[in-house]
Amino acid sequence: MRGRWLFGAIFAGVVTAFSIALLTPDSALARSEVSIAEIRWFNYASKDNWQSLQFIVPDRNTARSASSRKLRLYDVHIAKMFEISRFLCDRDRTAEGYNWSYEAENGNIDMGRFKISCNLARSIAKTYGLGKPEITVIRRNFDQKDGRPSLAVEKYSIPTLNVAKNRVVQWRDFAQKFPPIPNQSGANQANTRFPVSNIFQQIKGKTRVPVFLPSILPLSNTQQLDFDIKAGSHGYIVEMYLGKGCRAGACAFGTIEAKKNEPFSPPSQLPRDTYRSIELAGGMRGIYFQTCGNYCISYVEWQRLGVLYRISLKNGRQSEVVGIANSALQAGSR
Repeated sequence: MRGRWLFGAIFAGVVTAFSIALLTPDSALARSEVSIAEIRWFNYASKDNWQSLQFIVPDRNTARSASSRKLRLYDVHIAKMFEISRFLCDRDRTAEGYNWSYEAENGNIDMGRFKISCNLARSIAKTYGLGKPEITVIRRNFDQKDGRPSLAVEKYSIPTLNVAKNRVVQWRDFAQKFPPIPNQSGANQANTRFPVSNIFQQIKGKTRVPVFLPSILPLSNTQQLDFDIKAGSHGYIVEMYLGKGCRAGACAFGTIEAKKNEPFSPPSQLPRDTYRSIELAGGMRGIYFQTCGNYCISYVEWQRLGVLYRISLKNGRQSEVVGIANSALQAGSR
């Protein structure tokens, strides 16, 4: 219970820290206070000079009105992505543009990926003009000079788009017609069935903890998984790999595990990375956190009857790893 209160308090503080300030009608987007849970910038060199950012908001319904000027939260969120893209393009002058992952309900709902080139961001800024700057907090992941991954929480003074008066309808129409890019792995990442019966037979009788296994995984039909299963009286772990017989780090896909008497919190050696309280299927309280180095690993944990359950997914989005956890919870104890 103490862990739940702790993460709830942390999350509440994060939302407050990322609130967008109230602006005057003639100076910028004329938006009322809109909360942002987190903006994370993966500031790594890439072959195509495109970098990735996550834009995570606490709202479940992004279609609701954000102000008296008939803007939706969605419209304001898209504007914020353009403002940050334009600022970073002019600040660094090394990127072609930014790939945004837009996630609602604290990361549980995938709103799509949006590709904003520097040319487009500058064109939009020129069309609408820039208003009063506002402080924006961004968690930046980057590599140090010795190659070790690092993370910094940084504040930037970023001018806002001057969407006011007769420009409100124009911006709303633009945001509505600005489409998310197609998922490279297929539309919304097809789900494939998890081999529950086969996996459960290898765990059954070897452990005394209740077994929770998902029914589906975020995989296309063309991707094949291989499994390593270990089980003992105090828990089990199912390691998943892409490709038959491959156990190299590049082939790792994720894990499903349970451990009795394990602390309900992120590993202590990762205090600087992201974690937040979330709600899973059936009202189960859980936590989400992500660690990033050469690649990122997303985790969801929940605790039941003294057993810690954890799902991990390499290069997975929060909505995907939460989907696996919810599938396991909805299926019930095996």
